[in-house]
Amino acid sequence: MIEIERRPIVKYARSVSSSVPNSLKFPLFLILVHLPLGLLLYNAGWAAAVIHPVAVLFIGMRRALLVEEKLARVALVPAYIVGAEILWRMANVPIFWEFGKYAAALIMITALIRRRFWKMPAFPVFYFVLLLPAALIVFIENRLNVVQNLVSFNLSGPFLLAVSCWFFSHLQMSRSQARKLFLALIIPLISVAVVTLFYTVTAPEIEFTGESNFATSGGFGPNQVSSMLGLGAFLCFASFLLFKNSFDYSIFFGAAALLFSAQSVLTFSRGGIYNAVGAILLIIVFQLRSLSQSFRRLLPMTILVGLFLVVIFPFLNNFTGGALLERFEDSETTGRFEIVEADMQVFLENPILGVGLGGADVARQKFLNSKEAISHTEFSRLLSEHGSLGVFALGTIALMIIFNLRKQKSSFGKGFVAGVFAWSSLFMLGTAMRLAAPSFILGMIYLTIINFQTRRAGRQVARRLSER
Repeated sequence: MIEIERRPIVKYARSVSSSVPNSLKFPLFLILVHLPLGLLLYNAGWAAAVIHPVAVLFIGMRRALLVEEKLARVALVPAYIVGAEILWRMANVPIFWEFGKYAAALIMITALIRRRFWKMPAFPVFYFVLLLPAALIVFIENRLNVVQNLVSFNLSGPFLLAVSCWFFSHLQMSRSQARKLFLALIIPLISVAVVTLFYTVTAPEIEFTGESNFATSGGFGPNQVSSMLGLGAFLCFASFLLFKNSFDYSIFFGAAALLFSAQSVLTFSRGGIYNAVGAILLIIVFQLRSLSQSFRRLLPMTILVGLFLVVIFPFLNNFTGGALLERFEDSETTGRFEIVEADMQVFLENPILGVGLGGADVARQKFLNSKEAISHTEFSRLLSEHGSLGVFALGTIALMIIFNLRKQKSSFGKGFVAGVFAWSSLFMLGTAMRLAAPSFILGMIYLTIINFQTRRAGRQVARRLSER
């Protein structure tokens, strides 16, 4: 009797499985696994929670050391780490603070050395070297443990950026492989969205004010959580513009985009959704040329944006008692502009070498009525702490963008480079290099996307990809 009742269920499960494209089956499995993962990490003991980052690092190092493993597959693991870093911080997993940056860098360096890819692009190396003299200042003026913290906090992001550029300069991907790279970033962010949704819904009482909300951000910093949820929204929306998706992929990207957008705005930190919108607009400028192509690519996005603005945002605004709309109507920069002004004043007083790594936190108090404030803008921090070398570092980043935009021959390539550059720059404008994401994603401007336009070209590219 039991066996008879089970047959329709098994038959239905098999029919559902057969309707899902093979390319989506494994990502769908990972998505289902990650729905409860964040809550498990929140409630697991330290010994259980640390298994996740350690296991991910082990998988990444294994792929990096196996020469027969394609470089495109190796790239998926540091991408996953970049997406999972904020989750580990939110769940207070017992790993050192910059684990995400150094783990991603270690995997990429190991893969490159193991495959004897020694050649490094000049601009990223020059950029990182320009930042080293500021570290010598803190070595002279501070104790060793203080120096270690300052160097790790302020140089780990630039170091990862240089490594990421080196790694992606040796990597060629098809569009389907680039979509997998996006998915590797998106999947751990689904856990972040589920955690923020769960703790928002189950909170006994939430007070909504005109400031960022920790209760709707999973108990962690709303600025970082919002930015990473915004990254998820950006990657999902960008997938409609950059890739040819099946119906199943379109449904997934659409649903995920709405979830990320809703949870990002609900943190009451505006940067995440602003970053996503700015980067998407730049992709549209570079990617869409003909009217027919624009209509075909923009129609799904237009429907999603309309659904968000007409249905989801009003619902969230009612949930917050109207506070959400008031927050997004507020044009205040929450002190960021004043900090940038103070950084400029510090730079003008120390134009040669700046005040050294971390020195601006104290130096800018002179211009902020003795109030201590940490910089949220990477670009102004480069000037105050690195002086004229920071100016050259900024110029080097600009040259990197120009070089890689000119290198791209297709509108797709230009749109891809413009989008990842815009998102990373906007992130650093409001959240500096607090997380690994802007460094890793900015390095993707060196990625070469291959278009299979002819059979002969396809075979040639396939041979090149097989060598990676």
